[in-house]
Amino acid sequence: MEKIQEHPEKDARSRQTRLRYGLLAALAALGAGLVASLVTITIMGFLRLFAGIPTPVELFGDRVLKLLSADTFVRMLVTFGHDSKLGPLSLALWGMLALGTVLGLLYALLVRLRLPVQSWQPEKREWLTAAALSLVMILLAVILFWDELRQNFLGLPIDQARFATILGLILQFCAYGFILCLAYRMLIPHHYTEESGSSVQSQRRRQLLQRAGVAVVGLGAGVAGLQLGNEYKQRYTSYDGTQAHPHNEITSPITPNDEHYVVTQNPIDPTPNLDVWRLEVTGLVGKTGTYTYEQLKQLPSTSRAITLECIANGPGSGLMSTAIWHGVTLKTLLAHHGEAQNTAKYVSFSSVDGYTVSLPLQEVLEADALLAWQMNGSDLPLRHGYPLRVLIPGRYGEENPKWLTRVDLVDHFIGGLYSDQGWYNGQLHTMSRIDHPRSARKFGGPIEVGGIAFAGYRGIQKVEVSTDAGTTWNTATLTSPLSPDTWVFWNWTWQPAQAGDYTLVVRATDGTGEQQTSHRQGTVPNGATGYHEVKVTLQ
Repeated sequence: MEKIQEHPEKDARSRQTRLRYGLLAALAALGAGLVASLVTITIMGFLRLFAGIPTPVELFGDRVLKLLSADTFVRMLVTFGHDSKLGPLSLALWGMLALGTVLGLLYALLVRLRLPVQSWQPEKREWLTAAALSLVMILLAVILFWDELRQNFLGLPIDQARFATILGLILQFCAYGFILCLAYRMLIPHHYTEESGSSVQSQRRRQLLQRAGVAVVGLGAGVAGLQLGNEYKQRYTSYDGTQAHPHNEITSPITPNDEHYVVTQNPIDPTPNLDVWRLEVTGLVGKTGTYTYEQLKQLPSTSRAITLECIANGPGSGLMSTAIWHGVTLKTLLAHHGEAQNTAKYVSFSSVDGYTVSLPLQEVLEADALLAWQMNGSDLPLRHGYPLRVLIPGRYGEENPKWLTRVDLVDHFIGGLYSDQGWYNGQLHTMSRIDHPRSARKFGGPIEVGGIAFAGYRGIQKVEVSTDAGTTWNTATLTSPLSPDTWVFWNWTWQPAQAGDYTLVVRATDGTGEQQTSHRQGTVPNGATGYHEVKVTLQ
């Protein structure tokens, strides 16, 4: 009877021991996962900032953005406000850190070590498990992000960029598996015995030092990660969405480079290195080819004034500008490659940041698209697409990609960020804007009313102005544009009969005779339409 009574006590002690070791193993697994994740994030940040290799977090973000609708995308931008890019990336980074930490538990379950362990070195099974875990993560990343792997922010050509990004993923995830395996073995309880050739006290001191080493590595990686994060923030493209507004209610025919409107998809814009950057001409052409920057500039080139307008430009807004661009036309470039093959229906433009635009080839050729390396007499500024960008008259700015690296002629449409989200993919809408007056005026004498109108290469045939909210209209005088692809300036002399409040309205008719629509719609997803109105008080 006494032996039977002793069993419950032994079983209870055994359960307590298993529970204690299970808890210690879980804590060690989470600690190892956290340290491995911090080291991985540090490597990830270093490769991004100094080798131009996109982080898994950015690859994930690029992949997810393509799956969103335009409405959802804009709502997300509004929700995060000024933090619309860094905010989601930060959340994804925290998510990656949490996932990497929790994966430590999966690793512990897979290796199923009997605690306490005797050896200080991981066994073969542990290394193989860590290697398998790393391999699975690498394969998942390559499969899920295959289209996104082509980007490199130093400007590597697409195939080389994809190879470099894959190498980066291998380095990051192998480092994760290595640190996870080593750190877990150091953190779990060890069996201390005199038979090992050293005293129990010495063995305890050794494990204490090992655990301290794991903690130091984790702390060091965390500090380095914070420093890299601060460097990332300092390079942040805070100028995204910059508008070009009239000065003293007057718009300059040519917008200075530092005032030209800017929109970018990137938290940090590319910084292409001419030593590695190349322009590739490939696909359905007579012969493919590759150019260095200097070779490209040897091609016959031309200068042309072209106006760019963002699809998010609403009535009266300043997301549009005009510059004189210099480069080689697409027609000339293709002529040097034996022209397009008969089966070529689309031209796909790819940028070093992974941005892709696909448009009907015939339309792009008729618009006389320009591949420009200069802007207003200077090398392209970095934010405007250095070393090369595309200008396609008649299309919104989003379809005039920057940081160009490949021209590919294909027989089918190729999706990209904006097209996948469902944004408008057609000729820009006719617009007109009142630049002056926009404020109160003293009554008495004539008032000069003026502004701009734009319809891409369709041109502007007529501009009309109303001072009574559109009840009656007056024809304005047009100034000859700098080129068929720029905005047109208009003016009209107003002789008000009395003081009071007035609503000025403008509308334009394009070169084909089609009048600007009065229908008001927002910018998402088809581009804004409607007349621009200005309320003016004459005192």
